[in-house]
Amino acid sequence: MTLHDVLVPLAGLLVLTVPGLVVAVLAGLRPGTSVAVAPLLTYGMVTATATAASYVPLPWEPWTLVLVTVVTGAVVVGLRAVTRRDLPLRRRVELVRPSRPGWRDWVVVGGVLAGGGLAAAVFRVGFGGLDDLNQDWDAVFHGNALRLIADSGDIAPSAMARINDWETTDFYYPNTYHALGATIRDLTGASVFEVLNSQTMLVCLVAGMGLAGLLHRFGAPLAVTAVTPVLLAGFAPFPYDVLWRGPLLPYAIGVALIPAFVLLLDAVLADRRAATTLLVALGGAGLLGLHPSTALSAALFVVVYLVARWWSAPSTLRGDLLVLLGGGAAALLLAVPAVLGAVATNERAVDIDWPAVESPGQAVGDLLFLNHSAPAPQYWLAALVVVGLLTITRARWVWAWAGGAAIGFALFVASAASDNELVADLTRPWWNDRWRFAALAVLGMAPLAAHGLDALAAGALRALRRLPGAGRVRLSPQVAGSALVAAGLLLVVLASNGLYADRNAERVAENHQNDHTLDADEIDAMQWLADHSTGGTVMNDPNDGSAYLSAEAGLRPLFGHVVNPAFISREMGPTQQLLLSHFNCLDSDPEVRAAIDDLDIRYVFLGNGFMRDWMTRMPGLRGIDASPSLRLVHREPGVRVFEVDLTDTPTEPVAACETSSEDGGGQTG
Repeated sequence: MTLHDVLVPLAGLLVLTVPGLVVAVLAGLRPGTSVAVAPLLTYGMVTATATAASYVPLPWEPWTLVLVTVVTGAVVVGLRAVTRRDLPLRRRVELVRPSRPGWRDWVVVGGVLAGGGLAAAVFRVGFGGLDDLNQDWDAVFHGNALRLIADSGDIAPSAMARINDWETTDFYYPNTYHALGATIRDLTGASVFEVLNSQTMLVCLVAGMGLAGLLHRFGAPLAVTAVTPVLLAGFAPFPYDVLWRGPLLPYAIGVALIPAFVLLLDAVLADRRAATTLLVALGGAGLLGLHPSTALSAALFVVVYLVARWWSAPSTLRGDLLVLLGGGAAALLLAVPAVLGAVATNERAVDIDWPAVESPGQAVGDLLFLNHSAPAPQYWLAALVVVGLLTITRARWVWAWAGGAAIGFALFVASAASDNELVADLTRPWWNDRWRFAALAVLGMAPLAAHGLDALAAGALRALRRLPGAGRVRLSPQVAGSALVAAGLLLVVLASNGLYADRNAERVAENHQNDHTLDADEIDAMQWLADHSTGGTVMNDPNDGSAYLSAEAGLRPLFGHVVNPAFISREMGPTQQLLLSHFNCLDSDPEVRAAIDDLDIRYVFLGNGFMRDWMTRMPGLRGIDASPSLRLVHREPGVRVFEVDLTDTPTEPVAACETSSEDGGGQTG
């Protein structure tokens, strides 16, 4: 690990937290709460900027984020100044000064940093190198989206269509995550995949901050508040499984921010000021801008929290509704493209339905014992969760939060064990993906595990007090209990080999430390083309790794994301379909030749290896070596780069043109 490996994630953390922290402090939140909710508010400001950029020209640069932070801070201070006129102006805009941290505060900070640091180290080991890209499906799009925003400065969500859906009129994918990543790239000069991996390394830290703040506010014991972020770093379903598989980058950070959103909501409902209500709107917009399904996931926790709140204090209902309606309406306005896009995406999600893989009982056991798609359960963490469940009646502070996680648990079981139409409808916003629900469940399982450890320590303390001579030891119950919790945590860490660090790193390495889609030779060829290109676009096979041309080399591939061959006829435009099926007819077909001119296609890039084992070369790119309109200009092992120079007049097509609509039988070029 080099200094660079530390500085890039650190820069990412500062970009993620400082803007939101400034706004939260100006709104009058307490310093600890401000730190916990800062990333959420930063993403909210980025989402609001993306919405504005959808209607007025607004370039996205680092200074844009600074300007948006200043403007948002001014609005917050202005709202504080014009409301509560019964107080002097100085009192209305007064900031909450941080008190001197006590030892309790330092214990919690230590727990958050320990958990965040452990998870970051696990990810870094699993990556192999900070710039080693994830070679699974979604990584292609995330890399190209970040590069697109960084190069163009266009933060409007509609710009994402340029990557792979340039003939689609209703394409939507949230870009808040990628926009903030583009800012980190601009400030650090790091590569696209160094930035993405650095952001991945921060997910557990962000979740730990939110959970610690929320548990403290809910009145959890100090031991539980401090230990929860540490134990979270060991759970495979979150953060690791949603980040090595997919990777579900925006969804993962959105899940990590759910505790911060509930913390923010609880703090705002306590004083119901206009300025802090705006923060709720920013937080909701941030979740929508990251991924609409994370906003819906947060709603599961919020609904249970509100029911518990109103059940215990019915008098708060009327005032709470005013804040919720005002903040909710403002959030929708700040994230209009995300709202409209979510509706369109949900309609298309009917095409995606993962089949059931196990019985309901097996699904319950898989998640409860942390054995989902793993060779063995995470026994030590699972044991603590079980103890926490058995003693949950003693932990009233966790009931509402655990209720939200229980919904995630139930949806996991339903999606893993049933193909029922009702289940498909309920889980469609999450693409019927059980892995996403497992991540939600872990948000509740980690505090339960910490509570289980605390309960075991309390039981051990009672047993020790019954021993002969125990009265001679003069230790306060608090000190003795804390010592036992610390000893128990150390035992769990040692017995589980660092909270399963090696096993989790191996899961991460599955998609990082391999080159089945993009290898070093292909990257070298991309860099060669970037150095020698005269511009224009590059015809490519979307599934052979060449879709990474933009993220790796700043080039313009026609297809910047993986394409499922079965969906081409339904999801791709007529020109895209023509090129994928008949590009090898460029010597004779007038439509293909016209498309080449219209799209300014100057090169063809063919890589080696495909995203999935069952994929083969697209029909329109088979047998192109014989074309007189293509000149081989560069070759690497398994890679060919052609320059396009159409013949003056149509000629006889290559042999492959006649059979390009037939099955290629697995040929790779």
